[in-house]
Amino acid sequence: MNEQSPHVLLVDDDPAVLGMVSDALSHFGIKVHAFSEGSPALALLEDRDSPPIDMVISDINMDGMDGFDVITRVKDIQASMPVVLMTGQASLEYAVRAMRMGAANLFQKPLALKELVKSVFRLVEMHREFRLAQDGLKGLVSETRHFCFRCDELDIGSMVRHLTDRLVPMGFASPSNVDVISMAFHEALVNALEHGNLELDSSMKGDLFSDTDPYTALRQQRLADEQYAARTVDVFMESTPASFQVTITDQGPGFDTSRVVYAPEDSLNRMTGRGLAMIQMVIDEVTFNGMGNQIQLVLKKKTS
Repeated sequence: MNEQSPHVLLVDDDPAVLGMVSDALSHFGIKVHAFSEGSPALALLEDRDSPPIDMVISDINMDGMDGFDVITRVKDIQASMPVVLMTGQASLEYAVRAMRMGAANLFQKPLALKELVKSVFRLVEMHREFRLAQDGLKGLVSETRHFCFRCDELDIGSMVRHLTDRLVPMGFASPSNVDVISMAFHEALVNALEHGNLELDSSMKGDLFSDTDPYTALRQQRLADEQYAARTVDVFMESTPASFQVTITDQGPGFDTSRVVYAPEDSLNRMTGRGLAMIQMVIDEVTFNGMGNQIQLVLKKKTS
C-alpha cells in the first residue's frame, strides 16, 4: 500500500494462533496489536491516544467475551470498522450470524494465511478510499455505469471501490455491512477473471509460506498469454431509487449452474471454492445465465 502501514487489532485466546497470525501480518509490514482477551483490545480501540486502528480480526470461540460480542462492540464504537472473524467450528449458522452482524469475512481454522493477509490489505485500502468518497455522493439518485476490461488490465480492488462507494449514500448498505457486500462483489470479480477467463482451479492455491504456489504461477503465465489475456470481463452497474444491480460477464467456458446450492456448509468450511456460497448469503438476488459465464447481483433498498 502507498499509504502508512495498516494497524490491525488482533484478538485470540490461543497463544499459538495469536503468534502465528501476528507473525504473518507483521511479515508484510502490518502493525499488529495482539490481545488474548476482547476487553483490553476494545479499550485500545476506544483510546484516543492509541494509533488509528484500520480493522479488527477476532476469534469467535473465546471464554468470556467471544467474537460475536467483539464485533457487536466494535460496530457500536465505529460502525464502519471492518471486522474479520476466525473460528475452528465453522458452520452455516456461524457464517450467517457473522455476515448479518457485519463481519467482512469469516476464516476457518486452520487458517489459510495467504488469503487472510490479502483480505486485510484489500479491506484496509477499500475503507481508506471509501471514507474519502462518501461526502460527494450523498445527493446521488440514479446512475448507470458500464466497464469492460481485458484480463491483464482489470484491477479488482479498484473495481470493487467503484461498485461500493455509492451503496451507503444511496441507502443500499450501512457503514456496518458495506464490507460484507464488498466481499461479495470481490468474489464475483475473482470468479470471472480467474476461474472464468483464466480457467484456474482454486484447489491449486498454496499456503502463505510455501516455496511454490502453482496457482499464482499459472495465473501469471496465462495473463502473459494473449489467448487468455485478451478475454474481457464486462461489468454493468445500474442503480435506481429501489435497487442496485451489478452484472458481471466473462468470456470463459462457463460452469454448470445447476450445481449451485444456497450456502452449502462444505463450501463454507473451505478457504477456496466458497465464493458463490458466500455471495448468495450476502446479496438479495443472485442469478446466472444459462452458459454460466454471467452473474447478476441485485441489492434491494432497505426500509428503515
